[in-house]
Amino acid sequence: MILPQRESDIGGSACLIDSARAGDFYITHKTYTNDFKQSWHEHPVGSIDFVLGGGGDGTYGKRDVQSSPGLVGFFRDGMRHRFRSGATGIRTMHVVIPAEMLNEISGLRDTGVEELEHTRVVGLASRVLVELTHPDRSSGLAMESLAYELLDEVAGVASRPARRAGWIGVVRDYLYEVHDQSVSLDELADAAGVSRGHLARGFRGAMGMTIGEYHRRIRISRAAKALAHTNASIARIACGAGFVDQAHFTRAFRSHVGQTPGVFRAVLRG
Repeated sequence: MILPQRESDIGGSACLIDSARAGDFYITHKTYTNDFKQSWHEHPVGSIDFVLGGGGDGTYGKRDVQSSPGLVGFFRDGMRHRFRSGATGIRTMHVVIPAEMLNEISGLRDTGVEELEHTRVVGLASRVLVELTHPDRSSGLAMESLAYELLDEVAGVASRPARRAGWIGVVRDYLYEVHDQSVSLDELADAAGVSRGHLARGFRGAMGMTIGEYHRRIRISRAAKALAHTNASIARIACGAGFVDQAHFTRAFRSHVGQTPGVFRAVLRG
């Protein structure tokens, strides 16, 4: 992913499609050609980036990031990085955040890069894009409000280091493996090596949601990526995500993302 200011490109080009100021935030919608490539550089601002189409790969600090449609990522100011677009280029939306604002949020002070699979984050980002590309007199206020909600979501994710460590990490990995299947608490407790009660209470404390809610969010996140990546029918994607029918999938998707699958796909594809 790439930030929209002070780009040190050494090949290819970037094209600004839409941009807007929303309070202290600067929001852009941009495309980059398939030969776009950056040298090492950094920015004095942070960014929440939403990949809408295409892809690419970059290195941010010591971390490699693969960009693909539907991915939302957070990048701290001052992060030394480089990026190159993929074979079809890349189309992105950036919510640029002043460094001083990030310094005021305790959950983000020590966060450099965060790849987000929260469906709520994806839904908020897609709603920002709708306001940016179809503005009216309320759009500035709406985008500023949504940007603050995005920041709160990112801070909440970043402040839970236990999500990658110990038995919490084991359970998360297991849930990703069986995201399209039914799974029991007994099965997860055996995998984690803890009691069912400890599992249920500890997971909610670390992740801010129940295990069932997290499992459903994984399924919907995978479905959101399929909507962005492929031309498969919504019914087929619903089935692949483990939903009994398209109607059930649509209700669950709208509840988590804030849009129907059809609207979500249309927003990403412009």
